[in-house]
This record gives sequence, C-alpha cells and structure tokens, in this order.
Amino acid sequence: MNVYNSTDTIAAISSPSNDHRVIVRLAGPQTLDIMNRVCASPVADKAGITTCRISDINLDAIVYLFRSPRSYTGDDLAEIHLWANQAITEALMEQLLKLGARPACAGEFTARAYLNNKIDLAQAEAVNEVITASNTFQLAAAENLLAGRLGRLSKTIRESILDLLSRLEADLDFSVEDIAPANKADIIVKLNEARSRINDLLTGSIRSESTLDLPAVGISGTPNAGKSTLLNKLLGRHRSIVSHQRKTTRDVLTGEFELPGCRCILFDCAGLIMKPENILDELTQQAAIEAIRNAMVVVFCVDITKPEWAEDIAIRRLINPAHLIAIATKTDLLSEKVTDERLSKLKSLFGCNFLPVSTHSGTGIDNLKAQIAERIIAATSEHGKSASADKYGIALTARHRQALNNAIHDTIQAEKEIKAGSEELAAMMLRTAYNQLSNIEQHNIDEQILDRIFSRFCIGK
Repeated sequence: MNVYNSTDTIAAISSPSNDHRVIVRLAGPQTLDIMNRVCASPVADKAGITTCRISDINLDAIVYLFRSPRSYTGDDLAEIHLWANQAITEALMEQLLKLGARPACAGEFTARAYLNNKIDLAQAEAVNEVITASNTFQLAAAENLLAGRLGRLSKTIRESILDLLSRLEADLDFSVEDIAPANKADIIVKLNEARSRINDLLTGSIRSESTLDLPAVGISGTPNAGKSTLLNKLLGRHRSIVSHQRKTTRDVLTGEFELPGCRCILFDCAGLIMKPENILDELTQQAAIEAIRNAMVVVFCVDITKPEWAEDIAIRRLINPAHLIAIATKTDLLSEKVTDERLSKLKSLFGCNFLPVSTHSGTGIDNLKAQIAERIIAATSEHGKSASADKYGIALTARHRQALNNAIHDTIQAEKEIKAGSEELAAMMLRTAYNQLSNIEQHNIDEQILDRIFSRFCIGK
C-alpha cells in the first residue's frame, strides 16, 4: 500500500481514547460522497458546519466540512464530532470503510498536508512535537516550529549564503574581465555572521527528542525517610505501601504526575542503605541507584526527626543528580522552633537548603511541586528560562540539528578555502551549506525519510 497515494480516501479516529467527545476524520476525493451516504440527510457541498443524524448508528453528530484546497490536508476533509462510546465509534468507522474509505496510516493526514504544499516539512514535524510536548516550554517551542519560524529563519540564512556565493562565482566567471574582485575580508565577516545565526538556532532551541518520553523524577533517601508516603501524597492516590517497617518498598514504583506547566513520571524505589544484608538487598539497591541515576530530577528525602544523619550523608554521596531537591520530611512531628534548628543543622551538614515538608499537614507540598516543575522546564531546555522563546525557542528534531551542524561545518570549510585563495572550492562548500539548510523544509526528499518522520505520529493526525 502506498501511504502517499492521494487518490485514496482515508479515515481515522483523531481524538484521544479517553475523551467523551469523539472526532472521526475523513479526507480524500470521496469524502463528500461518503458523508452523503452516511448521513440521513444530504450534507451541503460547501464548507461549513452542519448537524446530521448518522443513519446506521442512529445518533446525531456535528459535521465540519472543509473543501479542497482550503483544508488542513489540501483535500476535501470532514470531521465528524459525536458523543459516543467505543462500540458506537467502531461501528461508525466500519461504515466509513465499507463505503470506500481505508484506514489512515500514522501521520497520514499531516503527510498529505505536506505533500499538498499546505505546510513545509519542518511544520509537519512540528505537529507531532505539539502532541508529545510534556511541558509549557516544549509546547511553546513546538508551536513556534509549527508557525514556520524555523523555515523563515533558515530562509534568511540561506539568502545571505546565496548572496556570498553569487559574489564568489561572479569573481570566477568574470576573472578575466576588468571588474573589481569581491572583498574577501568582507565575505569572511558575512560568512561568520551567517554561521553565528545558525549556531544561535542550535543553542537557543530545545531538543524535540526530549518530548518523546516524559521526564523522570525520582524520590530517594534512606529507608523510612517518608518516600512512599510522599509518592502517594503527590500522586493523590495510594500507589506505594506505607509502613513503619524498614525495606517495605522493593520495586521501582511509578505514576504519571501532572504539574503546573508540565508532566512527568514520578517514581519511588527501595530505600538506599550502606551495607546490604543479603542478595535481595543488593539487587534492590542496584535497581534503586540505577533508576535514580537515570532520573532528570531527584527529590532527596531526609527524616528531620532522626537523632543523627550519618547514614543519610553517606547515601547522598552515592547519588549525583544534575537536578536535586533536598527535603526534610515529617516536620509536623516537631515544633516550629525545633524544626528551624534542625533545618539549619541539615544545611550545615549537607551544604544545601532543605525544604520542610509534611505529608500529614500538607506543609511544603505545593512548594515542592513548583520546584519540581521549575527543574524539569530548566532541564528540558538547553538554557531554561534564559532562552528567548520569542527569538529562538524552536523545537528542533535530530534531522534539523544534523542539517544545521552540517551547514556550520561547510561554512567553516568555505572560510578556510577563501583564506587559502581557493575560491572555487569555497563556492562548492557554500553551495553544500545552502543545500543543507534547504533540507530543513524541502519537498524533494526521499520517501523512506518521510516514512520515518510520519511513523512517529498518532493515527488520525
């Protein structure tokens, strides 16, 4: 089956499976004909919104009709919105397929938009980045990519490189004429400016690969430090067994955690101990340390009611996360004066501030959530909040980064050839740099690359 065959009419469910409102999308040359056969009354042949009854399932639906070429895909496109369960939705899909549609492949609606010149390739990739963004920074960067900002910036850089190339080639073409040669020093300055702008795109943007999986936040500490209770409190449900007995938690327990502005996977694992007593302790210890080392952010729990923290200090040395939040648990068991004294002592012993937290009273929980969200957003961008989202906050895929890095390498080589007096080789390298930047949004691209790009999409997008 040719995924990119625009003569097919395709259909798919494009809404999340847990949504009450179901959206079924249909696109292709048979769209209007199929809709007229599905609905009990004829659908108007002009773009608009109509309410109709779906014959076979005897249910009212809202139909949004978009006519070619003024639709998302560039084809005739219809969206059927209805409030139905899974069985009714599947019955509707079966009806559409019987009437001539075929199931859409992953990303096929967006692939058609790209192939019909509705969006460039970078914008097509942005659709998936918007869907998979796990925090507000990533979402804003993906929306910038979708808005065509990368294409516009790369076009500006391409035009500057093309201008330099034309000046070099003019020297080569008219070398025997009485024409003043191009100023090499000026060309090198302009070339450095272009390379700096490419580098700005790389360093000021975020890696879209980080949106493919939710960031992991680990809760660590010694046994009975309050980790499991904290996990349950943050998730709002009993995910982990809570007990006064040491070593209750053996496995790595996880749950999806919604935070202000982002989402993450929150996990609790076995309490860390300095001297495992048996092989089971050793295995659980290894699993816990491995999980914590792979976490983007680690919440390090210390029981503030303990008489001394030698074991906690030793455990802290075992882990070295990039982003650590130290918290003092069980603060509800001490007076405010004693809590302040112990927080001061913890700071002296560990060399960092501890956030006072009580899962019983809720003290510090909102502050902890805010700190976790702040660290995630900082970690998932290369410059965190210092990056200018308005200027260069664009989600770049591995393909984009490769093209930009290749262009930087080619401009460096071009500069070396200019300095060596090899204008012809310099011109060749500038052409290569120009083509690398064109690869970001070009339409003349291998079908295997398109397959790889759109296979990451959801069905129905």
